[in-house]
Amino acid sequence: MYRFLVTASILVLLGFVYLGQRLIADIWPQNLQIALWLILAAMIANLLWLPFKRWRRQMASRPNPNTETVARYLEASAYNLMGLLSLLLLFSVVSDVLRLAFRVLPQSLQGDILAAVPAGQDLDSVLAIAVAVVATLFFMWGRFAVVRGPRYRFVNVVYPLHGKPRRRPRFRGHKALPKKIRIAQVSDLHIGRAIKKPYVARVVEMLNAQNADIVCFTGDIGDGNIEHLFEDSAPLAEIRSKHGVYYIPGNHEYYWGMQKWLNAFKLHGFKPVINRGETIKTDAGSVFLAGVSDPTAARFAEDLPKIPDIEPADVSILLAHQPIFARSAAQKKYDLMLSGHTHGGQYIPWSWVVHLVYRFASGLYRSGKMLVYVNDGTGYWGAPVRIGTRLEITILDIYLRHEDISDT
Repeated sequence: MYRFLVTASILVLLGFVYLGQRLIADIWPQNLQIALWLILAAMIANLLWLPFKRWRRQMASRPNPNTETVARYLEASAYNLMGLLSLLLLFSVVSDVLRLAFRVLPQSLQGDILAAVPAGQDLDSVLAIAVAVVATLFFMWGRFAVVRGPRYRFVNVVYPLHGKPRRRPRFRGHKALPKKIRIAQVSDLHIGRAIKKPYVARVVEMLNAQNADIVCFTGDIGDGNIEHLFEDSAPLAEIRSKHGVYYIPGNHEYYWGMQKWLNAFKLHGFKPVINRGETIKTDAGSVFLAGVSDPTAARFAEDLPKIPDIEPADVSILLAHQPIFARSAAQKKYDLMLSGHTHGGQYIPWSWVVHLVYRFASGLYRSGKMLVYVNDGTGYWGAPVRIGTRLEITILDIYLRHEDISDT
């Protein structure tokens, strides 16, 4: 833990120096520069409070009620600053790229650009103002996306799979098929610090409106102490589906006591499919639905991941919180794997980076004879910002065909 604190502190302090150099121009009055450095220092100090809070939580035997209210406000502001400072850092790097591009321009063009700079400013100050304005606008956009709440993402697939195994498949002809199996997926809801009962109730209302055959929760539904959050999770007991609500844990349930969260979800009517599966008969066909535990289980002496063998059914589905199980699921001859975990990166630049880290990062993919769908997250973790991704409830319609209808 001490190594983490030291590393996090060094990285944040280096970021503080870099941002100060890029956002506070030398041409500005000294009093203004001092004020801006102090504001930036206060923002960084608030952000650094997060890892120290984690250390205090591990060291303290019980929370101090006298400081809990202040701690909640500091935590909320720190997570907001995490998003804003990340965007400031991103656009500061972009401004450095523009500086390099400026230096290689012809002298005459450089002179024209400098002539357009307002009186009393220079190129560095103009770029600093531009970075601050653009980053703030993006932050407000991302905050609005979170305040707006989850939206549906409708996905249509047709089995058996035909055509070329394209990485990003699209299906046609499903409207000609009379019956479908409707699956609703919720992932990474993160009931905890910020996701409370009203948000959970809204998710449940949206789920019920879709009249799904099966509802699947693919992990990271709980993110805190269930003893304090059971009431916030209570609306989950109101979910209606034709054939049940199925659940697997994510890494965050293990952090907070997976068995306690599991007991709570059972009280809400969930059916855990941890390293097991069962066959479900619907009006449109049969589904073998199975799940696998998260690799984090190894750290907490819980059941290690073991993908069940498939059983005869029209379509076989594996619930796996992390999309890293795709190859193993394909070897077991599953038709579809539903995952989450990545949040799609949540906001830039991480929504770009996540595609470098995960082969399957967001949305629908085809891997050989299997489809993989990665939900971007119904809730959020960390910074309450969404840019380039959405808070989603996935509505997956599976059509079973017997005639040859092509897919592309």
